[in-house]
Amino acid sequence: MTTYTIAVLVTCHNRKEKTVVALQTMFESLDCLNLKQENDVKAIVFLTDDGCTDGTSDAVQSRFPTRSIKIIQGDGHLFWAGGMRLAWKAALKENVKWDFFLLMNDDTCFCKNAFEELLTTHHYAVSQYGRAGIYAGIISSFDGKEITYGGKVYSRGLFGKSVSIKPNGRPQACQMTNANILLVSSNVADELGILDGHYRHSCADWAYGIEASRKGFPVFVTGSVCGYCDNDHDTEEMEKQKFKQMAINERRSYFQSPLHSTKDILYFMRKYNKWKYPFVILARTLNIYLPSLYYALNSKRAK
Repeated sequence: MTTYTIAVLVTCHNRKEKTVVALQTMFESLDCLNLKQENDVKAIVFLTDDGCTDGTSDAVQSRFPTRSIKIIQGDGHLFWAGGMRLAWKAALKENVKWDFFLLMNDDTCFCKNAFEELLTTHHYAVSQYGRAGIYAGIISSFDGKEITYGGKVYSRGLFGKSVSIKPNGRPQACQMTNANILLVSSNVADELGILDGHYRHSCADWAYGIEASRKGFPVFVTGSVCGYCDNDHDTEEMEKQKFKQMAINERRSYFQSPLHSTKDILYFMRKYNKWKYPFVILARTLNIYLPSLYYALNSKRAK
């Protein structure tokens, strides 16, 4: 019998219904694993309530009275990376020898086979590389037509974009990871620690995958889709039209906000893609002051 103890880390802010559904599907996937195989995989959830005013904590406690869930209160200004760090710190304070840390988003629904896929990827990494690593569950849109999150590789050269890896039935190495469903082995966390404190919202999960790979840990996506989450970010055309209608000071404020932080992306680029750093500065400057030129150049880059 295989026995694992997993700390499930999640942060939320006023998405009560989505948070409850995400946790429900996560527990269902865990139960499927334990029923299907001779496994005893235990999970304790560490949920950061980052200033929710919609009753998320009460709803979670009411819906899952028999599950092990510890709620940590945030101040409403942690955003994603800050909330995940707070949850991770709470898990580390427990007198538990964790085998894994599972990072999940509160808007992501787990497939029934998600835990099985993650652990299959773990066993593959150990058998092929002699050590455990981190494993990103591939995420699909709810209609199944698009791979939205998971792991990425760079497509090409200087102006290349990162491209999501599509499932092919077996684990595949990747360069960047999304933490919609991300299983981190304890040996990785022992060496890398928690998410980098420089990030407030975005890039922290990308950086963790790259850092793990640089340290020689195997970094993989799962062989099959593990969950569902639509990409709710604006398309380039939507962003283009929105930016054209903004005044310069509004565009400047947009990139100063934690959700679209220039500070986060520049720190990431300076640390992991130094050769692209000046181009990102130029791109952000153009996007603020000359958005039409920025999108014209960006369209050429995509070809």
